[in-house]
Amino acid sequence: MRFIFPQDGDCINKNDGVLTAAGIIIEARVSAPADADIYIGGEKAQFSDGVWTAKVLISDYRYTLEAENRVNGEVQSIILHKFADPVRKFRLSSDDNILFLQDITANKDKYTSIFDNPYLALYKKAHDLFGVKVHLNLFYEYTPNEKYFSAHPDYFDLSMMTDKFRDEFRANSDWLKLAFHSNAEFPDKPYKYATAEKITEDYEKIRREIVRFAGESSMTSSTTVHWGAANREVVGALHDLGLRSLTGYFRRNAKGEPSVSYYFEDERLEHIGSRDFWYDKETDIIFAQIDLVLNEKTYDDVMAALPKIADDPQRGGFVSLMIHEQYFHPDYRRHLPDFESRVLDACAFLASRGYVGTHISELTRKV
Repeated sequence: MRFIFPQDGDCINKNDGVLTAAGIIIEARVSAPADADIYIGGEKAQFSDGVWTAKVLISDYRYTLEAENRVNGEVQSIILHKFADPVRKFRLSSDDNILFLQDITANKDKYTSIFDNPYLALYKKAHDLFGVKVHLNLFYEYTPNEKYFSAHPDYFDLSMMTDKFRDEFRANSDWLKLAFHSNAEFPDKPYKYATAEKITEDYEKIRREIVRFAGESSMTSSTTVHWGAANREVVGALHDLGLRSLTGYFRRNAKGEPSVSYYFEDERLEHIGSRDFWYDKETDIIFAQIDLVLNEKTYDDVMAALPKIADDPQRGGFVSLMIHEQYFHPDYRRHLPDFESRVLDACAFLASRGYVGTHISELTRKV
């Protein structure tokens, strides 16, 4: 006997069933022999075409759903979550961020606002026009590398960031969040084989500086680890540090290898990638799908992908857009001249569909 739908760890939303005042009624499906006597969530199931089904009310934030075969006494249970209405919500995240902070520091005597920085000005424009909430994942340090940037010759780390604009960061922290990403761009996949001690050291360095120059309210309990590769020890350490959700792609690359998928390599990878959110009870972490990387394809491909995502009942509830800071800068070797159009037009599309800007941490909490 096994659950077909939902599966252990699934985070249920109204697209999975019927929303009522008491909760969400779903049609649970279980595979079991035809001569069984199956009850799901205490409801007697009906057998058809090799599957037992029953309508079940999911009423709690955290819900244990049991299937019982009353012929032989076998019981299977799964853990589900029901978040605060994660449908028609969206956010914009950006990875590999540090150069905008270097610019703000270099121009602290000239800038009167953090939004004098053109990179942050773009995100404020997207927020003001379309209500998007923005999440920036930070490196601790930038080491000049002429192979990638031609006009950023100076070393910079977060300890050098000015605190002149701390109050302004705090004033905008309802929509603009800052979070840990990694120590630096290199090496690739720094936490795939790292220890809890290593990730704790790197996380604490970044957290300390964010609190210093932007205030505690600018922090959040969600992030994307650099390259989305981290072993269970590392993820467990992040949980101990206060992280509650991690975002990734949860798909396979052209070689069939897991891509931005943390420690998932088995058949669960595809299932996680088909949902907005999935909960791993072993690490007590919620994994969230990044639906579209705005710098990964052509502008036309990006815009063509958005309607398909929005129309997918399992991927279109909460739409997570992502981009990388370096593509904004003209001296970057893979600079995207249409960076601004990608951000604004993607946000405009979702807003036109009725999506509302929301941080992941606002959804993945008990209400």
